[in-house]
Amino acid sequence: MVDEFQDVSPQIVSWLRASLREIRSRGPAMHVGRGAQRSSLLCVGDDWQSIYGWRGSSPSYFMAFNKQFPSPTTTRVMLTDNYRSHQHIIDAAEHIVRAAAAIPGKKAKASGVSRSLSPVNVLDRDDEGLARRLDEHYRNGDSILMLYRKSSDKLLIEKYIQPTVNVDSSLPYDARRLRQMTYHSAKGLQADAVFLLGDCQHLSSSPYKNQVYRMAGLGQDGDAEPYDSAQKDEILRLAYVGITRAVQHCYWYVDGQDGQAANGPKASDRIATDKPFFADHRRVRKG
Repeated sequence: MVDEFQDVSPQIVSWLRASLREIRSRGPAMHVGRGAQRSSLLCVGDDWQSIYGWRGSSPSYFMAFNKQFPSPTTTRVMLTDNYRSHQHIIDAAEHIVRAAAAIPGKKAKASGVSRSLSPVNVLDRDDEGLARRLDEHYRNGDSILMLYRKSSDKLLIEKYIQPTVNVDSSLPYDARRLRQMTYHSAKGLQADAVFLLGDCQHLSSSPYKNQVYRMAGLGQDGDAEPYDSAQKDEILRLAYVGITRAVQHCYWYVDGQDGQAANGPKASDRIATDKPFFADHRRVRKG
């Protein structure tokens, strides 16, 4: 059994294939006292949460599972119930990530306790305004995740939220309700209110990583820059992960950009102002 299968790398896949071959070669000797008579592989994960391409992982093994791991029979079980977020949070995150290649037929639905629907609020970068809203949620008793793309963003925002940080830090560890970390570090966590600081964007090309991806057989045939192509999808999945940390409220603060950053693909390009699950408060919007 392999959990978090969307994060596997070519090395892990090679090891899995070798292990399965060894089990098959040993035959019945591997199954003494057991009901099973053949090797099997159970993989659990979510290709929409594959966000570690920069360290060698790829969701392609999940999306082409039957090709990567040929078997007489393959059973796919789709888990669709979401017990964390309400439907607006789910729909907003899925709207962004659907532009990336993925396993077909995915659609989550909110389950469990019914909650009021709050849209994902998209705002211009405003550190003072963010601090006021964060403090309001903290005073209301909400748990809070403050997520940022760059460590420099944490340094810039800290002076505005320091009073709230000081109050929270004075509490016993189990009673604390404010956590600050990167988008990547927040995977698997949740909070009543999530504050996203910064867009998800891939700017720099990497000849070395493109070559490694080609050598590993990752990417589409004929793609000279498979790593860069994969990163264009990964920024959408990273935004999906950030948004779906929210139980009830999500605020996304996006920087105004110019030069190369303004022209490069970014996750916020997928924000749809005509959808009820987004509330775009930015003064200047794309297009």
